[in-house]
Amino acid sequence: MRPCDALTESQEERLLQVRLACPDIARACDLARTFADLVRHQRGHLLLEWIRQAE
Repeated sequence: MRPCDALTESQEERLLQVRLACPDIARACDLARTFADLVRHQRGHLLLEWIRQAE
């Protein structure tokens, strides 16, 4: 769950392959990254919307 700009080129390629192979994993990855952003930047006011999306 490193920031995208911290991934190596091979990690980026592998992640892309996995995301393309399984839309559910792609969605879970997007939700996890969004949640990490909420926490990292203290955006708690967006948590309820994130929960709605996750459900």
